[in-house]
Amino acid sequence: MFHCTILFALKPGIALDRVRTARESLQSLIETMPGIDHLTVTHNVASDRGGYNLALFSAFESRTACDIFFRHPEYQRVWREELGPLVERSVSAQGDGEDC
Repeated sequence: MFHCTILFALKPGIALDRVRTARESLQSLIETMPGIDHLTVTHNVASDRGGYNLALFSAFESRTACDIFFRHPEYQRVWREELGPLVERSVSAQGDGEDC
């Protein structure tokens, strides 16, 4: 299993309904794309979140499945049209758990 976490810092003043729509669109990709074992989009509630207020937690069958997901036209559409315009910056972490 391959894991990917992305933290998003949203731009100031973004309406909650736009965030909710982007979250739902991103979350719905699990139903239509192969190779995803787990995908959760949630508000980051960590006390030391450093301005990153939205989180994507995901697990894939393999690193290849993860790479395919992020290059997939449907993910690219969601990013371009719904999530990307809301995001000021992001940071990601990936790993397969083998070195832990």
